Amino acid sequence: MYSEQELEQQPLIDDDQWGRLENELGLEMLQEFAAEFFEETREIWFVPGFDPFSMDEKAFKSMAHRSAGAAGTIGFKKLRFAFLCMEHNPRGEATLRYLSAMGAVFQSTQDWVKSKQ
Repeated sequence: MYSEQELEQQPLIDDDQWGRLENELGLEMLQEFAAEFFEETREIWFVPGFDPFSMDEKAFKSMAHRSAGAAGTIGFKKLRFAFLCMEHNPRGEATLRYLSAMGAVFQSTQDWVKSKQ
């Protein structure tokens, strides 16, 4: 269900969720929430030397689950899906590919948010 092929097909942004939050909160506040999400995600996932195999699998999957929830709340659909791929697939060779894909999607998502300023 959560595969690399499906990840590629996901839209970057859930326009409905982003639009709803933008209407409710305003663009400035929403961008502040997005910036906080990006900062926290960098602190968790982009630590130098991060090794998903050095931690307990349950802890890794829990971390991916929390990140997926936060991404989905803001409307970062593809990023949410990348985290769900890490959560719902066994750790192994594909984990490194999901991490790499998540990094690229993370950057694209940041760029998209910046373009909204």
